[in-house]
Amino acid sequence: VHLALEGRPEKYGFDGDHLLYTDQLIDGAKEFSRTLNLSTGAGQTSSVTMHAKFSAHQKEQLNKETIMFFCTRFKAGMMKQKDRVAIGSDYFDLGQADKVPEFRCVLAPGLDCTVYVAQCGPVLGTDLMFKHIRTDTVWDLITEMRRRRTVPEDHINEMFSHTVVMPSYCDPKKSVIIDRVRFDLSPQSTFFNKKKQVEMSYADYFRQQYGITNSDLDKPQPLLESVSRRERDRDGQPKVTHYIPSLCNLTGQTDEMKQDTRRGRELIKKTAMPPNQRLQKIYQNIGALLRNPNFTSELQPWGIEMTNKLLKFPARRLPSPVLSNGEGPISLRSDTESWDIKFQWPMLRPARFESWAVVTHRQTSEMREFIDKLFKVSQDLRISLATPKVFDVGDDRPNSYLNTLKNEVRHVNPHFILVIIPRQSDEPYKSVKRFLSVDVGLPSQFVTQMNIAKDPLLKATKVLVQMNVKLGGAPWSVDMKLREPTMFVGLDIHHGGDLEHKGGSVAGCVASLDREGTKYYSRTFYVKSGQQVMVPPSDNMPGVKQIVGDAIKAFQDANKGTSPKFLVVFRDGGSEGELQQLDATEVADCRAAIDQSGIQCQLTFIVVLKKIRTRYFNVNPQNTREVANPYPGMVVDRHIVSHKLPEFYVCCQHVNQGSATPTKYQVIHDSSQLTSDQIQMYVYCQAHLYFNWNGTVRTPAVVKYASTLAKVTGVVLRGSDANPRLHRLLHYL
Repeated sequence: VHLALEGRPEKYGFDGDHLLYTDQLIDGAKEFSRTLNLSTGAGQTSSVTMHAKFSAHQKEQLNKETIMFFCTRFKAGMMKQKDRVAIGSDYFDLGQADKVPEFRCVLAPGLDCTVYVAQCGPVLGTDLMFKHIRTDTVWDLITEMRRRRTVPEDHINEMFSHTVVMPSYCDPKKSVIIDRVRFDLSPQSTFFNKKKQVEMSYADYFRQQYGITNSDLDKPQPLLESVSRRERDRDGQPKVTHYIPSLCNLTGQTDEMKQDTRRGRELIKKTAMPPNQRLQKIYQNIGALLRNPNFTSELQPWGIEMTNKLLKFPARRLPSPVLSNGEGPISLRSDTESWDIKFQWPMLRPARFESWAVVTHRQTSEMREFIDKLFKVSQDLRISLATPKVFDVGDDRPNSYLNTLKNEVRHVNPHFILVIIPRQSDEPYKSVKRFLSVDVGLPSQFVTQMNIAKDPLLKATKVLVQMNVKLGGAPWSVDMKLREPTMFVGLDIHHGGDLEHKGGSVAGCVASLDREGTKYYSRTFYVKSGQQVMVPPSDNMPGVKQIVGDAIKAFQDANKGTSPKFLVVFRDGGSEGELQQLDATEVADCRAAIDQSGIQCQLTFIVVLKKIRTRYFNVNPQNTREVANPYPGMVVDRHIVSHKLPEFYVCCQHVNQGSATPTKYQVIHDSSQLTSDQIQMYVYCQAHLYFNWNGTVRTPAVVKYASTLAKVTGVVLRGSDANPRLHRLLHYL
């Protein structure tokens, strides 16, 4: 299309598929054809004819194709910004990047923009975003890895496959996707320079072309290979380009960097802007775009106009539900919707630790003090805590822990195990946790020697509350005003982890079993690898239908035969293009589970979207320029929501730093008589029931539990569902 219209005076836009837009008819005719002779490689050509037929029509509502056209025009304008660099599908201003030399990186600001149609019409959703770009190079990282230990070439190749890097010599800056590392090539390798018609080395090419005098060019480093997704060479094959690792900066963060809490805290300080500062930056970015003729020239020919004013719309705050502990209702802070578990704070349902064991790498004074503090706080929490049996492993090797558990601990027949490990690391944690959760079926709690030495009384309180939950107790409850027996179900998928079944990802399913939201049924199952829809890898493996059916039976067992009248499913994730697929698979599986159970139950299926850029703020009526984060429970269900399906936003959580992000909920199936007010209140009530946090969380608790369960199963349990003895316990917190 671009070749056919090259050189013509008409302004045109192409959606990359089948729709062509022009600002006027080509040659004044409604049809246009042009034949091109294109090279197919090896000196061969092929004749290709492009035929366009123009039509004009108007519709009452904007269709998907029109919105896509808005997006392509906006992106075309962004591509013409000389001071913005495309990294992935987003654009970042490297000139305004914040340097962080302590962590060898820069944080480049960008503007995330999404065009969509809401009840109020076409909307441009904008928000600030940041790209983490490292100042060290690919060669620096490879050298550092090899200095620590011997790293196989296959491991390095896998590590950098599909990694985004930025060549330091390009002007303007650009990003590149690396497909593989070529260890059979080096800067001293030669290639035929077609432009100069000479054979030359890569090192000489970069010295002559870019004036690079980097001494690393003479070192025996491999080359990075990138296969173009768009460009073709003269033979019609995808264009292959090679890059030198010492000249390419890395983007993003490694897993090790993400686990560095100090690094995370420092970077968040620079990116987590309060509402007023965030809006000021957004206004500056939008203003810069509207003043740039390169950007506006892509919009004006099509009559597209942008305003730098934010939308104002009404919102309302949901009332706080009644929370209770062992002494009755709990007082909540109205501004943060949180509460404290302090002294004299009895559990709603305390567990009894009549037979439990402590397994430690060695008995220390810190360990004995920590156990003493557990006994002290147990009286305030009203948890019955017997004297534990203590087993000294002698070292921190996984096999030492496992041998002690198999040969010594099993003789005392404990129903709970507290495991103390020397430090935060994969082992012996993963091996021991998997053995206890999958092979034995015992709930367990892991703590590190380092953590229990810091503020042991506070740590003992938090740990004992967790232990109480894992053994079937409950710290508090919520009155959700349920008129009929209702079961809430959370579904989520975790991709990755060291799975025994290599062709699958792990899905978590957690269902509530009581009116107060204190008892749960938790299961996991495999789904096809990398897919967002919960379809098992094979027909003989359990899926949503079987697991939800088992959850209904568990609900009946927990409620003396009473069946749920309403089944409310919260499904984490799901893009707009996947909604129909979710309805055809997961919704259908839930309905089939209800039918197979032989009960009369109404189904409500809600997609929960956390990864959104939409934000809204409270506006000061006296000064509209002053904004603040929304209060917990602030709901928006008009104006900016979808005009096609029931949808709403709820900001359940309070944030101490930065700007709050609400969660979007889309009701894709509803056969119940529940009102939107009831559903929204259920969401908010559920947000108070995550027992690992003394406050509200972003999503309903069943979704948060399902996410945690799927991740623990995939990363720690290697994809194996926990022992059936643990299915009715929150053993994974």
